[in-house]
Amino acid sequence: MRNPEKKGRLVVVGTPIGNLEDLSPRAARILAEADAIFCEDTRVTAKLASRLRLSAPRISCPAPRETSRVRELLERLARGETVALVSDAGMPGLSDPGERLVDAAAAAGFAIEVVPGPSAPAAALSVSGLPAAPHFFAGFLPARAGERRRALESLKGREETLVWFEAPHRLLESLEDSAQVLGARRASVARELTKLHEEVVRGTLPELAAAFRARGAGRGEITVVVAGSSGNAAAREGGPSLDDEIRTGLARGAPRRTLARELAKKWRRPAREIYARTLEIDPGNAGNE
Repeated sequence: MRNPEKKGRLVVVGTPIGNLEDLSPRAARILAEADAIFCEDTRVTAKLASRLRLSAPRISCPAPRETSRVRELLERLARGETVALVSDAGMPGLSDPGERLVDAAAAAGFAIEVVPGPSAPAAALSVSGLPAAPHFFAGFLPARAGERRRALESLKGREETLVWFEAPHRLLESLEDSAQVLGARRASVARELTKLHEEVVRGTLPELAAAFRARGAGRGEITVVVAGSSGNAAAREGGPSLDDEIRTGLARGAPRRTLARELAKKWRRPAREIYARTLEIDPGNAGNE
């Protein structure tokens, strides 16, 4: 329980993920009022400070140094200061520093407030065309190929929409591994969200891997969104599989494209993928469109 006599407060502030116009008026006010600003990188926050004419000292707090900054944070809060915590972009703590500072301040009984702001996972989900609820945020996939594939294997059975960050120089390897482990799921690659060269590329994982193999990943921050496992309650309980339903539909004479559209809604899979599967299962009646 927080000690009401402790006046210091830590305010977690969301900052723009690219476009500085996305900073909320409340966030700007809190940053202007703060006695100190703990930053992931003071050089990045300097751009925001220049725009807002912020005078508060900026304290460098990258991930490797976060734990060593706890003492200074608690000392400032004990003096009754308002300390703002920001990352380079988005919400602190979401694959950015912040967790240890927030935990330490909470354990010491200080007030902690949040000023929500832009979030790359939320933005990427909203333009992916995939279900946003429920979803599972995996942060950054491991950089090493073997560890990355093992991580993808651990995600393979999850039914939630999957979201993760990726570095440009690893995007192609990540998409190729994802296609191999997760299969031809629907996905989107969101790059440079809110910036001048914002781009969202949609398709199946194999299609996206082929596209970026041909054109290159480019630069900028990347968020990948992938459809969850196609397994549904009926399948888990021993009900018919997707292939079973395709065979049943073809046996009753349903046109392939109509059947694909119907099953796409039920199984949350691309209609073109299911249509292709109908041809694999029963190539003999390819004329029944």
